[in-house]
Amino acid sequence: MAANPTPTNDAVLLARCHDLIQGCEALEAEIGIKQNTAAAMREVWDAARAALSEVGRVKTERGQRRKELRERDREGEVVIGRCRLRLTAIFGTGFNTQWDAAGFPDRSTMVPEVFAKRLSLLSSLARYFEAKPEHQSTDMGATEVICQATFEALSDARSAVNFNKSALRTAVLAKNKAFKKLRKSWRSLIRELWILLLPGDPRWQRFGLKLPARLPMPQPVAQVMLEATGQGQVLAQWPPAPHATRYRVQWRRMGAAEFINAATVHEPEARLQNLPLGE
Repeated sequence: MAANPTPTNDAVLLARCHDLIQGCEALEAEIGIKQNTAAAMREVWDAARAALSEVGRVKTERGQRRKELRERDREGEVVIGRCRLRLTAIFGTGFNTQWDAAGFPDRSTMVPEVFAKRLSLLSSLARYFEAKPEHQSTDMGATEVICQATFEALSDARSAVNFNKSALRTAVLAKNKAFKKLRKSWRSLIRELWILLLPGDPRWQRFGLKLPARLPMPQPVAQVMLEATGQGQVLAQWPPAPHATRYRVQWRRMGAAEFINAATVHEPEARLQNLPLGE
């Protein structure tokens, strides 16, 4: 199969297999394809294409979920900042046991830089304000309800991102499995064509494939015999050229620079018509 290696790129493989399917539809009855029929190939091709599309869909969704997580996280930072301002008026600016009781980590009164610590702090602040409702401030946006709602929104956004990661891994595995099967079908069809077609059979090209055996270059036509048959018609004949499968016949007026295409034929003769009379 050196002349037709299995494509490694998924998109290229889909395109090349589409050519194979078209070749099967046109020639499977003529040459006797039994195993890798157009219907069998199309089923595997459709599955691979759908699996690739699913990976793209999940990747698009991943971008949306990540965007939503960033937005919820920024909202969480704002809420923590407001709670910090509210508690500063009660606890003072320096870290102490009261800040620790409210859930601020690392002996710091600042908004945590680590996502997991911000998420945990929102939950801790909700519990703290539930236990100490007198320390809440609706005007400053520092309440148990706000902290709990922000925590749940951020937690849900993180869960959605994690779920998407799992879905993407599943989709990629399914895509790899589908394309592995498609490549197997590619190789199986080519093996079947090796049985049904000679290496130099031009029908290989109907499948979008290269000829396994490169045919010899055709030799030039040695000579052409012309016979005027009247009314601007000329019969052109020539001996068959070695390795030629078709001939392009052209003519030009005496003294003209450009040739005019007259016909492409498979036999070594052609009747030219509508030529200038008397020339």
